[in-house]
Amino acid sequence: MSEQETFLQIDTDAEIAAIIGKLNKLPDQIAAPNILKNALNATARKVRKQIVKDAAGQYAIKDKSILKQEDQGAPKVYTASAADLAATIRSRGPMQDIMAFMTKPNSDTGAAAAKVLQSGTLTTLEAGGLKAFVTTFANGHTAIVQRHPPAEYSTGRNTRAGRYGEGADMTKIKKLLSPAVPHMLGNEKVMAQSETLTYETLQAEIQKRIDKITAAQ
Repeated sequence: MSEQETFLQIDTDAEIAAIIGKLNKLPDQIAAPNILKNALNATARKVRKQIVKDAAGQYAIKDKSILKQEDQGAPKVYTASAADLAATIRSRGPMQDIMAFMTKPNSDTGAAAAKVLQSGTLTTLEAGGLKAFVTTFANGHTAIVQRHPPAEYSTGRNTRAGRYGEGADMTKIKKLLSPAVPHMLGNEKVMAQSETLTYETLQAEIQKRIDKITAAQ
């Protein structure tokens, strides 16, 4: 399982001081930590939603819903409190099959190909002369795999021979994997966009709450 957290430094003491400076009455000033807490949590929720969209724009994922599935690593917000002014966006999920992205199956002579980034191109999946190919396992799961010599199957050889013939290749195969959702959310471009959005949104959320208080006076 892979895990990703966003770490953006917010000077909470400075933010609270700035909030207090904009509020005229002592009771309102005392509420400054709660104002910041609520602004941080609202910001985290907006950033969580946006980084999913940004990651979907960066990666050639065939099923974009993967980014929203909790068991696959959909980002979750851990909210701040007045006593602990830290809001965290955390993602934890498994590596994805390469087939979750844009792929092209192998031909009789050519290897399977895949494209992970939207900005990339379909790249032939071949290493050391070993060509990747599409296969369906006994459990019905279809994946792109590659042979992994010198390792060979020591169990189930008779089953494989019965399924593929006496001359079946007993070299072990490995399923090809691609970035996990946490890795996609941690993409350099996605993170850069989220950092800008975080600071801009936080200031807007703070000001919105200050305006609400001052308008009631």
